[in-house]
Amino acid sequence: MKKTKTVLLSVLTVAIGQLLLKYGMNQIGPLSFSFSTLISTAVNVFSNPFVVVGFLLFASSSLLWLVAISEAELSYAYPLLGAGYALVALLSWVLFGEAVSTLRIFGIFVITSGVILMSRS
Repeated sequence: MKKTKTVLLSVLTVAIGQLLLKYGMNQIGPLSFSFSTLISTAVNVFSNPFVVVGFLLFASSSLLWLVAISEAELSYAYPLLGAGYALVALLSWVLFGEAVSTLRIFGIFVITSGVILMSRS
């Protein structure tokens, strides 16, 4: 059970990090990567606190993932990452008003079902 908790904590951490990155980028707007604007774009992106915290959570999740795969078999842990896809899709709909079609909802159901089945094996 401990190995499942560590994997899911890693998944939750990366999901929250991704949501914060998206929130920060929504504040910044579309990026243009040309040589003349590269430095100003980087300063703009990395001065946004949501982007910075998102990256920190992403890095923390990577460290948690190392702990998780040191405790669990990769063939067990890796499929549990699917929970993150479902979580991010649902929270993106709630927090950002992103479109979630019937097909996408069905896909979330399939992914969640697969994660549950994998966690019981």
